[in-house]
Amino acid sequence: MEIPSWKNRLSDLPLGEIYIYEQVGSTNQVAEKLILDGAPPFSLVLADYQTAGQGRHGRSWETRAGAALAFSLIVYPDPEWISPDTLGKLSGLGALAVTEVFKSDYQLAAEIKWPNDVLVNGRKVCGVLVDVLWTGSHLKGAVIGIGINVSSGSVPEEKNLNFPADSLEGATGKEISRLELLVRVLESLLKWYPELPSRILTVAWQEKLAYQNETVTLKIGEDLIDRGQQLGLSEEGALILLSESGEERKYWNGEIQLRLVDRS
Repeated sequence: MEIPSWKNRLSDLPLGEIYIYEQVGSTNQVAEKLILDGAPPFSLVLADYQTAGQGRHGRSWETRAGAALAFSLIVYPDPEWISPDTLGKLSGLGALAVTEVFKSDYQLAAEIKWPNDVLVNGRKVCGVLVDVLWTGSHLKGAVIGIGINVSSGSVPEEKNLNFPADSLEGATGKEISRLELLVRVLESLLKWYPELPSRILTVAWQEKLAYQNETVTLKIGEDLIDRGQQLGLSEEGALILLSESGEERKYWNGEIQLRLVDRS
């Protein structure tokens, strides 16, 4: 990674500060510290090699040098866009931006497995992790972390996966420029950002949902918490499930794992 050339290319975007590292533990953790230090809105943290990235449920996510994209974007409370009511949409915002670029630039029919995974041909290619900082009951800021498997070297061994995975190059059969992919995803994310409070973003997110109207299970760890038909999303980005008991219920992401029920 040639850091000066990456910074130069990214300077055309309406970002705050741009922080690029050869290696960090976690870009989200670096971004959280930068929030406490007063980094400008839309500051970007990017690393070529991430040694201690975190997925949901505390899972580790190692980003190998030259093989993947690992970056985090800082956003702050804003009376027009970011509030406690819109926080549940941030993971959808990141995933929607990625699916849009996969479709427009690589002709891939990507889907979003609620709340935050991007699937191509049923395999995970991207994950989004949102971390929120609070000072007591006051929202301090949030970090939208995105990790994309770009080359085959970014995909862990099958034995270390809890869900089938693939890379963007594996899905397209083409070599991918990580820098241009990053630019395009950021452009899409910044385009959709003003729609956070509106139904427009939720509708676009729902149109990309994997397993729509199919039977799914919801678990926390190994514990089954519900099973039923996935109906869609609420205005706030919660999953709407028609439980097998006949009751319509809403679930916010938290530590919930969603899985398709195999009816074959």
